[in-house]
Amino acid sequence: MLKDVLTENLDIVFCGTAKGKASALKGYYYAGPGNKFYGILHSANFTPKRLLPTDCYSINQYGIGLTDLVHEEYGNDNEINNDSYQVDVFIKKMQQYKPKFIGFTSKAAASFALGFKGVTSLVDYGLQSRTIGESKVFVLPSTSGSARRFWDETYWLELEKLIHQSATAKA
Repeated sequence: MLKDVLTENLDIVFCGTAKGKASALKGYYYAGPGNKFYGILHSANFTPKRLLPTDCYSINQYGIGLTDLVHEEYGNDNEINNDSYQVDVFIKKMQQYKPKFIGFTSKAAASFALGFKGVTSLVDYGLQSRTIGESKVFVLPSTSGSARRFWDETYWLELEKLIHQSATAKA
């Protein structure tokens, strides 16, 4: 499986549920041919250029980290066993690395991390009132090609704006 791409003091850590089949086979995050992840990172100004999945292990240079809640399985959210979510491990990592924001790239991942055990109807997109450690939590529509019907770039643009405002407020 893929290793975490984490370091301390990142602006944002994007957290998905689990690697998709293409990512597991190719060895890179968000590697599916229909995945919008790297495109939205660029168009929403998270990165100065459009990255490729092969760039995922050097993404920290842009203040971005990558991880998932499930490391032993891969596939779509509906294919993942509920017992495979490693929420406690994830929370410890976030407390250790202290990103300013955690951006969940799926409602399923957010629902487990926020204690709703997979009940996605209890999770709304956008900034959450709860934090994980010192990190603000933001839920985003999935970039997966299989989740196209839920796609809305508005939330990605809003998150980048919040990160930018947070950075300028501290400067």
